[in-house]
Amino acid sequence: MQPALDTVASWARDWKVQASASKCCFTTFTLDPKECGGKVVPTLKFSGEPLRYDPNPTFLGITFDDQLTFSSHISSFKDRMAKRRQCLQALAGKTYGAHRRTLRTAYITYIRSVFEYGAAVYFTHASPALRAKIETEQNRCARIITGCILPTNRAALLAEADLPALTVRAKELAATEASRIARLPAEDRAKQLLERDPRPRLKYRAHEAWKRACAQAAEEGRPEPALPDEDALLPHKPCIRRVGQWTLREAGVSDCPAEPFLRVSPEPPWSAHQGSVTFIVDLPTTTRRTDPPDKRREAAERALAALPAPDCSIWSDGSAAGGTSNGGGGAVIILHRENDRRIECLAAAGTHCSSTRAELVAVREALKSLASLPADSLDAIKEIRLCTDSRACLQTLQRGQAAQQEELPASIWASLHDLTCSGKHVTLQWVPGHAGIPGNEDADRLANRAAAELSQAAVPLDMAGARAAIRHRSAEWTAARAKAHPHLPPTPGHEDLTRWEQVTLSQLRVGRSVLTRKTLHEIGLATKPDCLNCEEEDSVAHLLTECPAYAHMRSRLWGGPLPSLGHVLGGSATLIFEYLRRVGRVDPPVDAATAVAAPAATA
Repeated sequence: MQPALDTVASWARDWKVQASASKCCFTTFTLDPKECGGKVVPTLKFSGEPLRYDPNPTFLGITFDDQLTFSSHISSFKDRMAKRRQCLQALAGKTYGAHRRTLRTAYITYIRSVFEYGAAVYFTHASPALRAKIETEQNRCARIITGCILPTNRAALLAEADLPALTVRAKELAATEASRIARLPAEDRAKQLLERDPRPRLKYRAHEAWKRACAQAAEEGRPEPALPDEDALLPHKPCIRRVGQWTLREAGVSDCPAEPFLRVSPEPPWSAHQGSVTFIVDLPTTTRRTDPPDKRREAAERALAALPAPDCSIWSDGSAAGGTSNGGGGAVIILHRENDRRIECLAAAGTHCSSTRAELVAVREALKSLASLPADSLDAIKEIRLCTDSRACLQTLQRGQAAQQEELPASIWASLHDLTCSGKHVTLQWVPGHAGIPGNEDADRLANRAAAELSQAAVPLDMAGARAAIRHRSAEWTAARAKAHPHLPPTPGHEDLTRWEQVTLSQLRVGRSVLTRKTLHEIGLATKPDCLNCEEEDSVAHLLTECPAYAHMRSRLWGGPLPSLGHVLGGSATLIFEYLRRVGRVDPPVDAATAVAAPAATA
């Protein structure tokens, strides 16, 4: 280390750079128990001045430790999250405060953002015990958002608050970062570091424990235990490299060729002929998707009739299954000066693809086919009209040539640039889709053919498509965890209630409500969990669907003798509170002997 410091000091002297040794420090990273914890501290100097040893240096907002456990960093930002949680608490109460949707937004932007900075690196590498500390902070915020009480199942609590576990969020961030770095140039140091394949040194203890539990379950004839965490499948210590690549494989995008980022526009801004390219993203007559097809078609034909007569018309369309996968682009080129000769274009848009990207692929292929025409055919064309039913596609291109950051729209602009340089004018017109316009319907059929018949394997994947696939896999993990929620489908009208009603309904939905004596007994506010009317266990299901004392009221409001809990919670939220008011269960049935302890316990 000292010769390296001497080299830096020599370079600084040669180039007249003054570095302050008093502002510098050093630390050592080691797994040797004889050296960690500052047991062996070397003496280092910079320009003759001794350097200070710091066991926990902070670099770019991340606090390090000698074994790279990130325990110091997690402890520091856990305290920051706790302080910010006080602000969230001030916005909410069980009977007053902001809407739960507002509280969720405030949590994500003001509190979870503290966790997300660098989480792709440190949280994927942290031990399960350290992760649990931060998960606890999110659980506390989720209880503020929903108003649920402490005995609530943690997975059900996060599902009710519509929040993913932080371990799942960290995997999503790691995979997104790995996908972003894969699109950097080959000489980029981050890409070189991430693509290295070092020999693993440390086994993953969570994986080892899970394998032992599986073996013991097999010996005893029990079913295989559930994974403690998704990445427990990894046999070696997790890190951003392993977790990122594994998550990309889980999302099904690890084998897709990555479309590189466009760092510099291929043409300088002053050479762009934007005056020869016209974008029209609206119709003179306002139309809506709910309008009849005849009305939308009439508005489109009126807009097209007002444009200059074209020498060449292009109709393009894109198709993607569910708007996310197996995309295809199709286009029809009509050469009016050659007796309306038609040229059809088809192109695959990729396994993971949005509808907008499929539309961009169609436009690119159409312009490439037009540019490949024989010289005599191309010279006869002066006015080009391109019609598409994707407003997002045109808005992406309308930003301009210099504003494009991806290769696909940049290649379209390169084609537009070549066409306008040869004296042609291009009009890109938006038309409503599925309105019975012949050219648009032909392009739609070609796009569907391209999506179904062409191979998608070799099509490069852009960053937006990769991010969508990663989010989809993350949502699947979150949905699997949310199965612990006893009634996951939302209750109609939940968002329109007052704060007290929102809190009460959330407690009923997760099965832990202070309106039931079973829950009060669990938190020490009732001597027995029995119903005061029938001496059966007073649970949420008993209160809403089983207690014989309220059978007449249930029959009047819901019909039938015994509605199921799913029927009650899946119905109108206002009807539930009408029932609670009529049976007199709007206040917790606390025993008189424990009423004094109620404020402290419920807090």
